[in-house]
Amino acid sequence: MPKVSFLIPASPTHGFFSQIAAFDTALRRLNWSHWQPSVLVCMGGELDANAFEQWQPYLRDVTILFVPKSHSESTSFYYAQIDGLFRWAPVDADVFVRMDADTLPVGDLEDLLDHVVDTASIAGVMAHFGFPVRPGMLSSRETWQRTADGLISAPLDFRYSYSLTEANVPEENRTAPFYLNDGAAFFPKSLFREFAEHYLDLRPKVMGRLAYPYFSGQIALSLAVTEMRARTCALPMRYNFPNDERATKKFPEELESIKIFHYMRTDQFDRQLIFTDGSHYQSFLNAPLTGVNKVFQENVRRIIGPEFPFSAPSQGDSFPLDAARNACG
Repeated sequence: MPKVSFLIPASPTHGFFSQIAAFDTALRRLNWSHWQPSVLVCMGGELDANAFEQWQPYLRDVTILFVPKSHSESTSFYYAQIDGLFRWAPVDADVFVRMDADTLPVGDLEDLLDHVVDTASIAGVMAHFGFPVRPGMLSSRETWQRTADGLISAPLDFRYSYSLTEANVPEENRTAPFYLNDGAAFFPKSLFREFAEHYLDLRPKVMGRLAYPYFSGQIALSLAVTEMRARTCALPMRYNFPNDERATKKFPEELESIKIFHYMRTDQFDRQLIFTDGSHYQSFLNAPLTGVNKVFQENVRRIIGPEFPFSAPSQGDSFPLDAARNACG
């Protein structure tokens, strides 16, 4: 049976542990007929020891790696744990899926996994907009060209469009290379190692060229894929649907068939709290949400359940912290 590994960067905090537990619970409640899923989380930063012990019983099927403290201290914008996913991903997976912690799988993914393998394609949903630049700077296309100059030998191919940019936006600000929102990016085994090598080389170099270095990971992903001349597949919004009404307005038909929610917007709820305890969970389920947030709420109730599934564990169920430190370095 082929294997798919979901790779998630996170910080070792109460909120992130709760999100990972929710992700893993939802993942294992999907229909898996001919794929074997696993989850690997790469964590960096100061460990909340009490939170780790509390959540360990609900993370028994999750592989957790802690990056060396020196990496976290010397690498900004959480890229110690993000880059770590590509350094330490398992060797036996047939598809690798780089995910964000604030995503939730709610629909079957096996057809897509089959497609990624059969076509040897890197797949994902296009980023919503171009990466930000300082006011008055170049167009999106010119900024891409300047950012890539001297870093890759392959030419940028502007045959895609940002997913939430309106059609009346000038072409030089609407079209893009294969630039994904990396909340959900799919890689076949046949391309993953080569991609990781290019990405890890490019990402620090890109950071120094940006007005907003936070976006260096998504941009390095795009440049790495371009340099590889890899086959690509821009997926429908359903495979990384944000809780953003702009997406609902532009892709209303996708709401009925969402596969992965990206609950990244925080105007109606706090994504770091909804899975932390029974009180916050019930408050979320009972909140008078609207639009795409209501659809997300309904899917959480359906796949996670109407009752909070992560009751406070007994002390005897927790994983000894010393053992965790020894196991994870």
